[in-house]
Amino acid sequence: MSEPSADVSATVEYTMDKWRMDRISWAMWACVAGLAVALHAESRGQNGAALAAVYLGLLGLAFAGYALTSLIGRSGLPLLLELFIGLLVLIIVSGVIGVISVLVGGPSGRSSYVGAIRSLYWSHLVNPSLNVFGWMLLYLGFGWIAFSAYRHFYADRAVVSMSAAGIRFHRPWLKGLFIPWQEVRGVGHLVVPGISGVPYVSPYAAAVTVGQDFYEQHIAPKRSFFSPPGAEAMFQPKGEMMQVVLNSSDMTVKPEDFLGPAEARWKAFRDQPRPSSPNDGTIVYGRWSIDGSRWQAVRFLAPLSGMAVVMLYR
Repeated sequence: MSEPSADVSATVEYTMDKWRMDRISWAMWACVAGLAVALHAESRGQNGAALAAVYLGLLGLAFAGYALTSLIGRSGLPLLLELFIGLLVLIIVSGVIGVISVLVGGPSGRSSYVGAIRSLYWSHLVNPSLNVFGWMLLYLGFGWIAFSAYRHFYADRAVVSMSAAGIRFHRPWLKGLFIPWQEVRGVGHLVVPGISGVPYVSPYAAAVTVGQDFYEQHIAPKRSFFSPPGAEAMFQPKGEMMQVVLNSSDMTVKPEDFLGPAEARWKAFRDQPRPSSPNDGTIVYGRWSIDGSRWQAVRFLAPLSGMAVVMLYR
């Protein structure tokens, strides 16, 4: 436990900022590769920038259709109804992709309906030049850099926060979840059943334990239909109680940095009906900062150097 979080009157927040910022260097390398391809690959007279935008839109539409069918598959609907909805989603997504392809496809030299179908087959969409993929890498890389930088300077709400009142979770699929310290039965590493039947204590996951009644009344109803795959791992039974996992892979924070503040506040406020001490500042974990290390400098300067080389030898 770090020294500042020992002050139980302070609010502790956990963000995704460092996780996002640590991936900016990879996004910069994607921009380097995209710039090299866009500048040096042949275009065959195609508008690579426009086609790349259309490609990304189509990929996003296809992914949305896949995500929706996955959510339907986990919804527990009857099999026939699930198949019908899945087929309907497939038809709609395929139809939209087909219409966009016909509209964007290049002319085939024919004006008939058959010519339009041939235009779809011979369009630039199904036979793109290589520089289109370079533009796609540029869009994705710059998009991630812009989004991460914006969220760094204009931070969104913390994913998890701990105050004298309790623990709050702020996820798109789990909004408004609040666990008072009075309802917490324990704080520690996650305990899961082992292969041989002996409980296994995971050193990689921090969790708080709540009663089954509290879980069914206040947590289970807040679990959204739009929860992503794997969200079930956040809630693990432990006998007659339920464990709620605090950390996740999208926060670059050690489990111990959850357990220390959580245990200190639980012991301080579990027997108090209301927090008696006022908020005394905010402590943030998972916040990215310039640490002055050589490795951090290399991660950002290397792709910038690569981009300069690509521009010089265009």
